[in-house]
Amino acid sequence: MARYHPTDDWLANYANDAIDRQTAVLVATHLTYCPQCRKTVRYFEEIGGALLDEIDIDAIGASADPFEFEATAANDLTPPADEGQSDLPNGSMNEFVPRPLLRYVFDRLGTTDLEALPWKFYGPGIRRAVLFENADGGAIRILRAQPGAVFPHHGHGSEELTVVLKGAYRDETDRFDVGDVQCVPEAVKHQPIIENGEECIALVVSEKPTIPTGLVARLFQRIAGA
Repeated sequence: MARYHPTDDWLANYANDAIDRQTAVLVATHLTYCPQCRKTVRYFEEIGGALLDEIDIDAIGASADPFEFEATAANDLTPPADEGQSDLPNGSMNEFVPRPLLRYVFDRLGTTDLEALPWKFYGPGIRRAVLFENADGGAIRILRAQPGAVFPHHGHGSEELTVVLKGAYRDETDRFDVGDVQCVPEAVKHQPIIENGEECIALVVSEKPTIPTGLVARLFQRIAGA
């Protein structure tokens, strides 16, 4: 069971469809590992439903259109615990990637094969595949790092959320294993190090790019467009 979770604010926003789809995919991925957070999301959904029941829609006026929902609600990304992945093509990611992320990857890239993702060099023993990137350089991406790989020491232009899909890593704060979510505030700097034993694969979401703290890392980021 996961030891680290999204904050209650993230879970509440997820339950109320108040976060972007990329972050919703990350939260939904964690929920497949974590019955505790699924329970918390249901609690927030019940609160939201009770508040809606108390609103007098007629008093607002027919033309106000106070509630605008996306065609697919964020919390619909989380399937029942016993739902399989039979409607998705077989690929190497099916073995370890939860359904919400697997569906997102297939919808965007048309594959569930790990080797077919658009991998780019991100440092010695590290590659990344960008699934979506916004105009500010924020992105949802999958990082794949070999045992013992060391990420450059870096800060963040915004809060960064990471969920571990395979393997484990450590930084200055603790160890993060499969299903764990690390929420790194904008002001925090850190340096993840992959544990020995097996490769580490993680999903990372942020609104803005990371900020390398070293000169070499900053030069590399410019060259690699990271």
